Amino acid sequence: MRGGFGRRMTSEGEKEFSLQELDKQTIKFFFSYLKAYKLKIIFAVLAMLMVSLASLAAPYLSKVAVDDYIAQGDLGGLNLIALLIVLSYLVYWLFSYHQTYLASYIGQHVIAEIREDLYQHLQDLSMRFYTKESTGNVMSTVTHDVNELTDLLSTGFIHLLNDFFTISGIVIVMLYLDYRLALLSFIVIPFVLFSVRFLGKRMRSAYSDVRQKLAELNADVEENLSGIRLIQALNREAKNEGDFKNLSWKNFKANLAAASYFALLFPLMELAKVLGEAIVLAAGGAAVISGRISLGIIIAFMAYVRRFFAPLADLSQVYNTYQSAGAALDRINGYLKVDDKLQKAEQGEFATAAGEKIKAEFKPEIKFKAISFAYEKQKVIDNLNLEIKAGEVFALVGETGAGKSTLAKLLARLYDVDQGELLLSGINIKDIPLAVLRKKIAVVPQNVFLFDTTILENIRYAAPEATQAEVEAICRKINADHFIQKMPEGYQTEVGENGVKLSGGQKQLLSFARAMLVDPEILILDEATSSVDLYTEKLIQEAMDELLAGRTVLIIAHRFATLKKAKRIGVLKAGKLLAVGEHENLVKENEIYIELVDKQLLKNGQ
Repeated sequence: MRGGFGRRMTSEGEKEFSLQELDKQTIKFFFSYLKAYKLKIIFAVLAMLMVSLASLAAPYLSKVAVDDYIAQGDLGGLNLIALLIVLSYLVYWLFSYHQTYLASYIGQHVIAEIREDLYQHLQDLSMRFYTKESTGNVMSTVTHDVNELTDLLSTGFIHLLNDFFTISGIVIVMLYLDYRLALLSFIVIPFVLFSVRFLGKRMRSAYSDVRQKLAELNADVEENLSGIRLIQALNREAKNEGDFKNLSWKNFKANLAAASYFALLFPLMELAKVLGEAIVLAAGGAAVISGRISLGIIIAFMAYVRRFFAPLADLSQVYNTYQSAGAALDRINGYLKVDDKLQKAEQGEFATAAGEKIKAEFKPEIKFKAISFAYEKQKVIDNLNLEIKAGEVFALVGETGAGKSTLAKLLARLYDVDQGELLLSGINIKDIPLAVLRKKIAVVPQNVFLFDTTILENIRYAAPEATQAEVEAICRKINADHFIQKMPEGYQTEVGENGVKLSGGQKQLLSFARAMLVDPEILILDEATSSVDLYTEKLIQEAMDELLAGRTVLIIAHRFATLKKAKRIGVLKAGKLLAVGEHENLVKENEIYIELVDKQLLKNGQ
């Protein structure tokens, strides 16, 4: 049996897909990738036709050998037939190789192109898309769903055409040899189709349950391994082991149920084949005895009947491969149709002029002009106006959810504003090419992400051309070099998955180094010192004057040690800018700022 049932980890509640749900645009999208391989597809189909013809030749040649040469005692003719049978298998081998190679060649190229286009498209989507979409679903589409198409193009395509050609050829030859005996042998076909349909439906349901149970098991393992430190700290091992055993048992039962249906299919196919052979032997034998047909015909019929039922069963089951691939194709095209990209700068002379102006005359001044922004339907920024002068250190404060980090994300252009304008150096941020913009702005976030590579590679991630000497110079400026030199392999030390081998303070220092290596003209510090210890904060504060010099800086922070660096402070509440001023004035005049200050003092025990 060759029908695939899909390997994608389906999420709970995902409905079963039907090929009838594929729309014309999705099919058109898929065939657009095949156009470039028209000639190779034609050669592959011709190779498949030759494979089917070669596989049909041997039984017919056996009939000729028996009737025309063995019965007549013609040894020379018999030797010729034997040679032709050998040649038929050589032809079969030659074209079988080419059909498989061509199908794989086409399939792998198309899959690579689809995967690359999908990945590039996902890279271009804004953060708004990723706040709505599960990372697991996106990963599953890029990996599992694309692999489902591999099965379709490389094996499903071959099997479908080969089986179709083989069955058609067998039916034609059998009807040609003796239509009455052929029709008698076809009596078992309804039994085969009913059996395959009956079991196939239950097998699809069983394998769907297998995928669901496996998805639940994988999710449990991933979650528990990710949180292993918390699990051990809270003594949850025994409880989690019990949950895992329960999920593992459900997975075991689902696989056993699927295997039981699968185990029934082969005996049924064998039974159908034996019934067909018995009919041919009984009816054909009687016809031979009566002299109506020759012995060679019944020998050919026996061989064709043996070859008939395997592709028939495959044709019934290959639908599963196409259904699974159709569902995958629908999901892939669904992501490719998502129109949630950041608006690109206009092309042509305007874009060139804007780009050249940014490069040559860039002044790191920022203007938020009546901007509003919402996540889904929840408005986070409401008609906000703010100007930050070039070279100014500006701080934003406010309660959690006030919109501070959202302003930072808009400035870094991870999102586009819904209303209003965000201007840099007097130019709308949407008109600045992203490649240019991202070299002007760097962000030091509160939650640092590190890649599973060396300290050196993590620091120069945004500036891969930087030398180690340049990296070390930056690290000395921000007081990070001291702890790095103490690491087992210095700058070549592997940090582990998301920096698991480093402390929170060390990770934050690397984040500062990574941002400063880009030498940005606008620096955003988004609660950059909120999660570090006092010693690390002291190291950062000591280097802060040099880090901020000559840059326009937007600071989002609560700690006074950081706020003191700001010339002006803005107070946000529910997306509205309520006040802007110096610390000395705000602490006397603004009630919300006074409340925030009191909370900070209380937290510090002052």
